[in-house]
Amino acid sequence: MKRNGDTKRRRNVAEEAEHGGEDPAMWENLDRNFRQVQSVLDRNRSLIQQVNDNHQSRMADNMSKNVALIQELNGNISKVVNMYSDLNTSFASGFGKNGHDGGGAAGTRA
Repeated sequence: MKRNGDTKRRRNVAEEAEHGGEDPAMWENLDRNFRQVQSVLDRNRSLIQQVNDNHQSRMADNMSKNVALIQELNGNISKVVNMYSDLNTSFASGFGKNGHDGGGAAGTRA
């Protein structure tokens, strides 16, 4: 599913890379990874809607289908966590190789 702001956001990423002196490949990689994350989040939205619809139907068959849907949703949440972790690492290392410190506290948890 395309969003109206996608093209504008990609253009802004490319322009920022040109004007900011950062590695354009790094920005393209980050943009690609964010789109992959968004794809999983969109799938999760669909799964949640299916689970809700099945639950509201109160049909035994539909309720049993929710087990598999919720398992997929749980797996997708783990994927998103890993994807964001990878994005954080890519972003921090991308800035680190260009002489930036990456903000110092990247990747820390409270």
